Amino acid sequence: MLRIEEVSKNYGEIRALNSISLSIRKGETLGLVGPNGSGKSTLLKIIAGILRPSSGRVLVDDKELSERGWIAYKRRIGYMPERISFYDNLTGNETLRLFARLKGLKSFDLKDIPSGIISEEILNRRVGGYSKGMKQRLNLCQAILGDPDILILDEPTSGLDPVGTKEFYDIIASLKEKKVVTIILSSHILAEIEERIDRVAIIKDGFLKAIGGLSELYTGLNLPLRLSILPAPSLNGSIENLLKNEGAMEVTRRDNYIIATIAREDKMKILSSIMQKRDYFLDLTVIEPSLEEVFFGIH
Repeated sequence: MLRIEEVSKNYGEIRALNSISLSIRKGETLGLVGPNGSGKSTLLKIIAGILRPSSGRVLVDDKELSERGWIAYKRRIGYMPERISFYDNLTGNETLRLFARLKGLKSFDLKDIPSGIISEEILNRRVGGYSKGMKQRLNLCQAILGDPDILILDEPTSGLDPVGTKEFYDIIASLKEKKVVTIILSSHILAEIEERIDRVAIIKDGFLKAIGGLSELYTGLNLPLRLSILPAPSLNGSIENLLKNEGAMEVTRRDNYIIATIAREDKMKILSSIMQKRDYFLDLTVIEPSLEEVFFGIH
């Protein structure tokens, strides 16, 4: 659906993006992660057609867009920026009508907003009295006006509490159930998104450092695994000795569990040895690296 080819962006002498190339598949949820100042928001604005790259190109359905093509493309996009300023004296309803006109929509109807995002009663209040969570919901509402094919979410849960964050992602999940929508999700809260994305693109210092599914990145980076083992009480110490003898890199205790760090290439050998001593333990779990570990494993 979207292809970014050798895209760079300069702000004067500062280079925010350096020859970024990636493809975004129709219907997928792509996580875009990186530290503050890495270039995430700049890339999202280029994808949304708000900024033009200093060099490189953006292709939509394998075509480079003309001026008229960009206008048509933008109507297919919903963009939820990290920070947005609403007019405090307008109601939520008036705000959405304003955004509908800005997007070139002929009209706005409350029925266009999926149920559960924001109530009619709240939309009739002035935005100046909204909480942070309500403003984020209104921000999402303006993004999905016009039923976009592509939804760009830049740090969408910034400032939300855990309940608000869960509600937000429940809303996104319900949107994806109703139609095929491509989502590009930027976040620096890695644990929050790793179960919600199909692939991840990692940006540091304006460079694309890695892109792929998490299992693909685990293998490519050769990150170690962890074993979480509940030992049998009568054989205290036996399982630690076995793990160390089989080459576990680190063996520690956490509550009643033994946590062992093992090299990926030693996984089957160690598991085979442990399973021959089934009476040494009550439970065993193999833990893959987290997205955070993938992030810090990339230099």
